[in-house]
Amino acid sequence: MISLLSLMWTTAIFFALTGALRGWRRELVGTTGIILGFFAIFQFDSLLRGSLYLLLTDEQTFLLQMAAMLGAAAFAYRSRLAARADERSGRIRNMAFGGAVGFCNGYLIAGSTWYFLDINRYPFSQLLSAPADASVSSLGAGAMPIVVLGGGLAGSGGILAVAILVILAVIVLFL
Repeated sequence: MISLLSLMWTTAIFFALTGALRGWRRELVGTTGIILGFFAIFQFDSLLRGSLYLLLTDEQTFLLQMAAMLGAAAFAYRSRLAARADERSGRIRNMAFGGAVGFCNGYLIAGSTWYFLDINRYPFSQLLSAPADASVSSLGAGAMPIVVLGGGLAGSGGILAVAILVILAVIVLFL
């Protein structure tokens, strides 16, 4: 069985390869959608847990959270904001930056999936089990992106808000 930590980093590597092919401009727009999805889920989590999630099972809550996250990512990736072709003179640089941003996007998406599994107590127990207490995945749970960007499980989300502002500034300046 593969550990969740290994799966998260493997997914990030596949996204890096895709990002290298797509280019950094398109990947950066995708990053914006993913970060905005994170921010919305993080900010409205306590409200939803006190109302809508009470009516749903853990499986349904996980699926709703993943649908919101993947919907934000898909909407951003389909955006025409960065549709212009990247210049050919910096093809290697474009691929390197695209790979780096794609790696971040893979980390954000795979890490958010792991986070949603974790907070919903691994609802699909017949397919996936919670990591053992002393396992690599259990020790690496602090590397989940929403934990890092949100300032921990009880964090205020300040780092997440700054990340949104930085990404939006980069988009305004460079796209």
